[in-house]
Amino acid sequence: MKQRVYEILYRELVENYANSKGRTNTADFWLTISAISFVYGLITCITGFASYIPYGYLYAVSLGGGILITLSILLCLPTIMLMARRLRDSNNDPMLIILLLVPILGWLALFYLLCKRTSPIQNRPDISNNDANIYNNDANTLQKQSVSGVFIVGLLVLGWLVNSAGSAMINHNLTVEETAYGNLEPSALTKKANRLLESETATTEARSIVSAYYENLSKEDYHAAYRQLSVREMERYGTFELWQQAVAKAQHPKVETIQLDYVSQDKEDDYTFNYTGFKVTFEKGQEPVLVRLYNAGKGWGIISIEDVEED
Repeated sequence: MKQRVYEILYRELVENYANSKGRTNTADFWLTISAISFVYGLITCITGFASYIPYGYLYAVSLGGGILITLSILLCLPTIMLMARRLRDSNNDPMLIILLLVPILGWLALFYLLCKRTSPIQNRPDISNNDANIYNNDANTLQKQSVSGVFIVGLLVLGWLVNSAGSAMINHNLTVEETAYGNLEPSALTKKANRLLESETATTEARSIVSAYYENLSKEDYHAAYRQLSVREMERYGTFELWQQAVAKAQHPKVETIQLDYVSQDKEDDYTFNYTGFKVTFEKGQEPVLVRLYNAGKGWGIISIEDVEED
């Protein structure tokens, strides 16, 4: 049966990759679709396993995603032609493939048409009775030679299982990576952030500024807290006294967590500006804030403290 499967897939995807004039019976169509789904699922599953490699998450996802995109481009035309042949095989107009553009109802209607049995050619003025009989006999022969429905369903289910397993692994490792990134622990995302800022200690230094700022506020050491601000933030208030009056009115509960939210870099002429943002959560249920910092080569300074926007 293995040889038969290879023959069907080669005929449908390679020999007839641009042929919309022939016919493809129900079994061969769904075998081809199941095989494509299995290959997609297998690539996703391998990508999921590869994402467990230390510091390899970004490489694994990028490579796996690139392979899937390339495969999608290569299979786009053969799949469209395959669907056109299946529609013709059930005596439907191949142009009905435009139902793909109609969400839900169009997809359901097209699914129904693709599942219809092979219809014999008859009452077609452009085809002689002799040619129609030969065509119908060939179609019946191919239908009998196709693989069993159990194998096709099994392959489709297996493709779904490996795809689900791969997606679950990728999502799990993404959560692990994001948690490590937020806590500045070793991870692929943390490594990428340090590479962008061109320093292994940049994010740690920036977090220490945020930590010192809130520690000094809790001790009401406003002069020390004020020194953690950037010149831009100082100028926004005008003087230290005005800034002190503004922050002294607010409550300053103990900080619970300080997690990295983002990093970025801008280059203007000969100057490089590094930016970071930290999400700060507090005890006693106070709303979290996003503390933004920047470094223009003279150390990190806080440029703004904003409410965290809900995703």
